[in-house]
Amino acid sequence: MNPDSGRKGIGAASAAAMDTGSRITLALGVVTAGVALIGYWLNLHIKRREIKIQTYATALQAIHDYEELPYAIRRRRSSEAEVRATLAEKISEVIAKLNYHQTLLNMHSPVVAEAYSDLFARTRQLGGPYRGAAWRTNPISADEDVPRAAYYPYDNEPELKMCLLAMRRELTPLGYLLRGHTRRLLRALREQRPTREEPEWMRLRRERLFRGLETGDPAAESTC
Repeated sequence: MNPDSGRKGIGAASAAAMDTGSRITLALGVVTAGVALIGYWLNLHIKRREIKIQTYATALQAIHDYEELPYAIRRRRSSEAEVRATLAEKISEVIAKLNYHQTLLNMHSPVVAEAYSDLFARTRQLGGPYRGAAWRTNPISADEDVPRAAYYPYDNEPELKMCLLAMRRELTPLGYLLRGHTRRLLRALREQRPTREEPEWMRLRRERLFRGLETGDPAAESTC
């Protein structure tokens, strides 16, 4: 037997074993890197999801605060200038928050911003008239005069459900793939429920409100 051929056979076997070991090591490295990337992506998604949830919750709370304004006006204790100033400031703060959240959602997700805009547009159709009616009620002079029967319903449930749907979809890992379908649903709802034309008297009262806020008049009445 030729010793050289034996050594060549052993060398070939060793090289093959080394190649196999290298491939296994490379495969393990790729798998490990893949698992690490997936874990990083999941953690990033969870953190972003938490931020989105907080953003959506505060945006919807601003809508609820807007809906509560007529109740706050009706529960006023007097017609003194200080009370009117406090309520006017509260109204301005709520509207400022709505504008802030609308801008924030515009930068975050156009489809969620669109749904939020539709929700507020529908809500404000009754918000102004309700506040006007609340201002025309007499101030509360005693606890027993608190208007427990006060009720200001807003016809915005379909828009609220659509806004929640858009937000829930945006919270999913691949929510951007559903944006097209969400926009089509929003368009269909908008066609079914056209925005009411603003009456001339409401436009004029809004102009007076803005002029009053600019001049610091606490008696300015919000109709927006």
